[in-house]
Amino acid sequence: MEMKVQVPFQQLLTIVKTLTPSQKAKLRAELSEEQMVTNQNDDIIEYLLSGPVYDAEDIRFIEENKKSIAKWRTKS
Repeated sequence: MEMKVQVPFQQLLTIVKTLTPSQKAKLRAELSEEQMVTNQNDDIIEYLLSGPVYDAEDIRFIEENKKSIAKWRTKS
């Protein structure tokens, strides 16, 4: 079960400052792990967006080939 709580930033900062060094290290590790997952998702999105795209001529060529194949398949 997940519960979300709205904590003002200053209050959150005060809480973080009261953590022990080992708790701060654990918090840092957790936050950096979350950052890595976000970076990986951004990398995947960037990869997909930078991929090849069809222009109007490519689409026209594909449509012509589809029509030719459809004609060829329906001949008796």
